[in-house]
Amino acid sequence: RQPFMIICEGYMDVIAMHQAGFTNAVASLGTAFTLQHGILLKRYTEEVLLAYDSDEAGVKAILRAIPILRSAGLRIRIIHMNPYKDPDEFIKNLGVDAFKERIEQAENSFMFEISILEKSYDLGGKTRFFNAVAKKLLTFEQELERNNYIEAVARHYGIPFENLRKLVNRFGLTLPEREMPGENRPLPEKTGDRSG
Repeated sequence: RQPFMIICEGYMDVIAMHQAGFTNAVASLGTAFTLQHGILLKRYTEEVLLAYDSDEAGVKAILRAIPILRSAGLRIRIIHMNPYKDPDEFIKNLGVDAFKERIEQAENSFMFEISILEKSYDLGGKTRFFNAVAKKLLTFEQELERNNYIEAVARHYGIPFENLRKLVNRFGLTLPEREMPGENRPLPEKTGDRSG
């Protein structure tokens, strides 16, 4: 098993990566990621590093891939390509050692999602931003994992852990029962009348 796999967008990136010695690189080749792809990757590794293009389309592809890979049980980190567009361009300009550094600095996928979410809110929308973050934190079903992320977000944005935890719990209480975190599978749909 590989310690991690690197997923790129195109075959030119994979060729560049392999030539540079990163033989654990594969490409999604523009196809939409499916859960089956994630399950297949899980056979080879526990962690996936996304090395997608740094443009808007690349960011959208990352945001689409994260929940699919997460549901396959993989840890996901994001390799930042800036100021270049893709791994091929990055390695040609900055070299192998700089790319190794980027791998070491790869960002946790949840924190990446939060940073993208932050850009969609202006300064006056801080409350709305934290509400959106709190709802997103509810996607972690395990309380310990959720608390770890609450702590990371609180530290990153300089807000008290307890304040954010209370906000998350408040949103948790407003979810319909079948959407509550902690349920590993949806409850079977009941037919007929519901009393109460």
